[in-house]
Amino acid sequence: MLRKKTSGFTLIELMVVIVIIGILAALAIPRFTEASNRARAAEAPRVLASYESAQLAHVAESGRVGASDALIFNLTAVDNDSRFFTYTMGAVGTEATSAVLTASASGNIGDWTNGSNISLAVNITGSVWRTGNITTTANTKLIPNFVRATGF
Repeated sequence: MLRKKTSGFTLIELMVVIVIIGILAALAIPRFTEASNRARAAEAPRVLASYESAQLAHVAESGRVGASDALIFNLTAVDNDSRFFTYTMGAVGTEATSAVLTASASGNIGDWTNGSNISLAVNITGSVWRTGNITTTANTKLIPNFVRATGF
C-alpha cells in the first residue's frame, strides 16, 4: 500500500510554537511597558532643564528673571505638546527676584500618580532649586534623582 505524502505541521509542532510565542510575549510586554513609562516620565525633567537654561541665560543678559514671553523657552508650545504633564509658570513681574516652573503629572505615569509634581525655581543670582511632591504607586525607579535625594 502506498502512503500519500502529507505536507504541513503536526499539532505538536504548532503547540510548541504557540508556547514559545507565549513565553516571549510574557517577557517582552512588561519590559515594553516599563520602557514606555520611563520615556513618559523623562519628559518633565528635560523640560525643566530647558526652562532652567532659558532663565539662566536671561538672568545673565538682563540681571533679572524673565516672564514667559521674554524667554527663548516657549511654555505655551510645551504645554500644548505634552500629553503627560501640565506645566505652570509662576507669575513674574518686573521686579521679580525668582521664577518657578512646575510640572504636574496629568495622569498615572508608571510610578507617578495623578497630580504629582516637580518644580524648578531660578532667582536673580542664578541659584536654582529643585523640589518635588511625588506620590508613587510602587517604587521610585521613575522619579528624578534630585527629588528622590531630598526625601520627597
